[in-house]
Amino acid sequence: MTVSPDQLNPDVADGSEIMKQFLPASPFVALLGVRLEEISDGAATLLVPYRPDLTTVGTMVHGGLIGAAADIGVMVAAWAGRPVPDQLRGVTASLSINFIAPLVEDGLRVRAHRLSTGRKTSHVRCDMYSETADALVASATGTYQVG
Repeated sequence: MTVSPDQLNPDVADGSEIMKQFLPASPFVALLGVRLEEISDGAATLLVPYRPDLTTVGTMVHGGLIGAAADIGVMVAAWAGRPVPDQLRGVTASLSINFIAPLVEDGLRVRAHRLSTGRKTSHVRCDMYSETADALVASATGTYQVG
C-alpha cells in the first residue's frame, strides 16, 4: 500500500491533523513501527519501539533507523499546526545528523520542534533519546518544504 494525497482528508483544521492521518497510512513509517505520541503547533514527539530486526550488530540499534526517525520527526514538526496547503505534498530539503551515543536494546524517543517557518519551508531541530533512560542519542536539524 502506498499513501497518495487523495487518501488524506484535506478538509481538516491544520497540518497536525494531516500528520495524524498520514503516519498510520505510510508503509515506511509502519515498517519502522513509528508512533506519534504528541503533536502541537510546530512540535512533535514520536516513539520507535526497540526491535531486534532494527539492529546493526548485537543489540545496537542501526544508525539508519535513527536517521530515518529524524527525517520523520522533521516532517511531522514542519507540518504541525501549519495551514493545510492547496497541494498535499512535502519533501525534506536537507537533513544533518550528529550521533552522540549508541542506542542499545532500547526504544527511540524523537522530540522535534520547528525553529522557523517560512511561506513553504521550515527549519526543524530533532533530538533523539533512549526511551527508558532518556539519554541523548543523536541530534539533527533539517529543512522541510510543505506544499
